Amino acid sequence: MIKVTATRGLCALAIAAAGLAATATPAAADTSLNPPPPSWYTCKPTGSGTICHGTMSFEHFAGFDGTCPQGFNILENAHKDETAARYYDRDGNLIRRVLHDIYPVGNPLNVLYNSQTGTSVPYYGDLTETDDLAVPGDLSSATSRQTGNLYTVTLPGGGLLVHDVGEFTFAPDGSILEDRGPKMLFSGQTDKLCAALA
Repeated sequence: MIKVTATRGLCALAIAAAGLAATATPAAADTSLNPPPPSWYTCKPTGSGTICHGTMSFEHFAGFDGTCPQGFNILENAHKDETAARYYDRDGNLIRRVLHDIYPVGNPLNVLYNSQTGTSVPYYGDLTETDDLAVPGDLSSATSRQTGNLYTVTLPGGGLLVHDVGEFTFAPDGSILEDRGPKMLFSGQTDKLCAALA
């Protein structure tokens, strides 16, 4: 059985922090806000605080998704297009963040692959992460709700290999508060995926 580390929507915060390469030219960040938004956001004041919006593309390579009984690791390359919003209170402290990530169908970078042979299968995803901060301005206090299509892998003639959809809600310490919908990759139902990559 595959042992899986949380991926994609399961730990979008970790992926975002672990070296995603932005593919657009950023502008200066708004340092009056806590924490400051990434430089690719545009912010405007409202009656209740400040709202910031941004759109960016990211890539990552060789993310670890688990180990197959055949003796190889499942690795992931990814390209995502992200539409994001941040909501700050009147004191300039972040209270909510919403990230909508699309891993486009047909993008050649979106693959799960065999760490030894490079054999790969394409995937796609479309998910939304909503982070509500218990302590304004402190991202480590966020309860994170992930909804949508985390992974779908279908091969012609091979049928459905991976289907992780529904909802995950994580407490600030990373523990799972809610889990709805099938999570094949996360729960280790990966016999067909491992066989396709072998």
